[in-house]
Amino acid sequence: MDDAFELGSGATPSVGEELQPGTVLCQGQSTIVRYLNFGGFGVTYLAHDSLGRQVVIKECYPGAMCCRTGGTVRLRSTALKMDFGRVVELFEREAGALALLEHPNIVGVHQIFKDNGTAYMAMDLIEGPDLFDVLESQPEILTPTEVRRILDYLLDALAYVHRNGMLHRDISPDNILLAPGGIPVLIDFGAAREGAARATRMLSRIHTVKDGYSPQEFYLAGSSQERSSDLYALAATIHHLIVGRAPPNSNVRLAAVAQNDPDPFQPLFGRVEGYDAPFLAAIDACLNLFAKDRLRTAEDWIDILSGKAVVPAVSAQPIAPIHGPEPVAHPEPAASAD
Repeated sequence: MDDAFELGSGATPSVGEELQPGTVLCQGQSTIVRYLNFGGFGVTYLAHDSLGRQVVIKECYPGAMCCRTGGTVRLRSTALKMDFGRVVELFEREAGALALLEHPNIVGVHQIFKDNGTAYMAMDLIEGPDLFDVLESQPEILTPTEVRRILDYLLDALAYVHRNGMLHRDISPDNILLAPGGIPVLIDFGAAREGAARATRMLSRIHTVKDGYSPQEFYLAGSSQERSSDLYALAATIHHLIVGRAPPNSNVRLAAVAQNDPDPFQPLFGRVEGYDAPFLAAIDACLNLFAKDRLRTAEDWIDILSGKAVVPAVSAQPIAPIHGPEPVAHPEPAASAD
């Protein structure tokens, strides 16, 4: 669900698709302040709760299936009733799972409700830039010490998510916000979006991958997705922080290997100044194309960084060194925003 939780601009929905400012939800528990972001699976708003606090409201709104009459969500066809019900169920199930998570580096979900013919979740507002914003406006602050600090927080959060039987499934720089004090916060879990795409034929046409960050198994229908899939996406994100760009698209990498061509990914080990060898080798290990060759858990990665475990063997020979981040531009995600 690629929605920005910071106060930024997002894709513009069609006229009338979004709830208007002043709309009251959940019998007065929330009031819409303004639209934030729109995607293939949902709409995100800034709102006030009944105590006057600012919150983020996520609305389950798969636009391929539904439209809006006034504030009410209506199906585009009665034939979609069962599929829409599945999407709403998945949305509520993920919201319920997220609400049970209590971690300082994971956005908090504190209310789930139904209104207007669909489902909503209310989340904490994280006031701060995402890592794409930082890469574009303040890349100089992403020193090796700062990148290591950010990674330490995120690994602890991801280990917690996995211990609770969940995957994030959409880790990327735009889904990591820096809260006041520079504390990274994971937002926008993608499991419900992926589940919805698998559950309904119509939504299966909406891509749920993000080029440069998604591992190759995310591109393959019915493929197994494991904790190492999240590790790949986190490693790709840290790769971007270090060198100013994401790794090559994993689907392109897979195609190259299938044709017996070299993997276009170039390991960081031996190429980047300012980082120790275990730090870079662990990133490279998590960016292995095939899940069986990656680190298996966030705890494994933590142990390597703390010196408690041996660094995996580096398969590629070091090549020309990188002396600093390259110019950064927002990549176009293959995923539909939601």
